[in-house]
Amino acid sequence: MAPIAIHTLETIAIVVAGTMTGNEIAIGVFVHPRLSRLDDAVHVRAVQTLAVAQGAAMPFWYALTCLLSLATTFFAQSTWDTPRWLALGATALFIAMSIYSVLLPVPINNQVARWQPDSLPGNWRELRNRWDMLHAIRVGFLVVALVLLVTSCVI
Repeated sequence: MAPIAIHTLETIAIVVAGTMTGNEIAIGVFVHPRLSRLDDAVHVRAVQTLAVAQGAAMPFWYALTCLLSLATTFFAQSTWDTPRWLALGATALFIAMSIYSVLLPVPINNQVARWQPDSLPGNWRELRNRWDMLHAIRVGFLVVALVLLVTSCVI
């Protein structure tokens, strides 16, 4: 690939992965902690709105991040040296977090989306706390993946 195409691919991959990771950080650090301070019915309605919106957007964002990271691994890195291995590590983590999301946090989001604010399940706070913990784990791995991706592109 031409150097300009490689730099363009790397830039797009970093921007997409960075904004996705930043979004996930914002949800975990700012949005959910504030929502948990609201009255129960308001909290649930707000979380439901976010669950629906994020549920529609995030599968595409995760898939695009995985594809761009994979493309960076095989098109932007020409030899099997450190940058390619870093990009491959980032790709593996992005793919793993996509699978992790579908298996663990997403089913909780799907439950939340179906709740009736006036008749919440008895364990609803426990489920929200479980989602927050699962999300924190996901965010940690996404940050590592992003660092690997950026490092692969700048060294």
